[in-house]
Amino acid sequence: MYCSECGVKASGKFCHNCGHLLLVPDSNLVLKNDDVTRQNENWEHDPHYENIIQVEAVRTVIAHHGEKAPKIISGEAILAVYDKVMSSPIPLEKLAAVVQPLYASWGIRTGKERQEFVTTPIGRCIARCLCSMARHGQKLQNVEQHNEGCVLTAELPSSVCSLKGTLTISLQARQAQTQIAAKTSIPGQMYDWGKSNRCLEQLFEDLRSDLGLPPGHVQRNVA
Repeated sequence: MYCSECGVKASGKFCHNCGHLLLVPDSNLVLKNDDVTRQNENWEHDPHYENIIQVEAVRTVIAHHGEKAPKIISGEAILAVYDKVMSSPIPLEKLAAVVQPLYASWGIRTGKERQEFVTTPIGRCIARCLCSMARHGQKLQNVEQHNEGCVLTAELPSSVCSLKGTLTISLQARQAQTQIAAKTSIPGQMYDWGKSNRCLEQLFEDLRSDLGLPPGHVQRNVA
C-alpha cells in the first residue's frame, strides 16, 4: 500500500512517514469535524488527531523529520552479524525471535513511565509528538481518540540495547496546558540498558521545542 499523501510505501492504519490515515478508521474514532472545521481554524487548540493531520503545513514538517531520521541498526541485524562470526548450533537471530515472545508470555518485560504538564496547547503537543516520532523512526501504529485528547501508540524500534517494543503517549487538554503521560514497554526483556529513559527524555525535550511547526492559525487542507 502507498500513502496517498506523501507516496511512500506503508502499511497499517497510518503512514509512518507523514502520519496520514491509510485505512478507513473505526467510526467511533473519526471526528465529525465539518462544523469544527468551519468554526475553528486555530488547529493548535484542537484535541483531535484527525484535524491536526489535515493541516498540510503540519504534514510537511512531519515528513521532513521522517526523511532525516537516522538509520538505526536493529538488534536482529546485530545478532545476524554475530551468527556469521560465531559458531552456534542455533542462530541467535532466530533464537531471539522465539525467546522474546516466550519471555513476554511469562510476564517478563521492561519499560519506564513519565508524566508532565506542558504549557502548550493540546493540538500543538499532538503535532510535536508526531514530529518526534518521525525524527526518531518510531512508526505510528494506532490512535485512540477522546473528547479532550488522544492516545498515540508507536513502535519503539529494535536497537543494540533491546528488541522492539512500544511507546504510548496520552495527551489531555488541561485549560492552557497539556497533560502528557508517556510510557515504554519492551516485552521479553528484563533490562533495556537505559533505552526507555533515553526515549522519554528525547520525547519531552521535543515537546519543549517547536520543531519547525507552523503558526496555529494555518488553515486546514479540507478536501
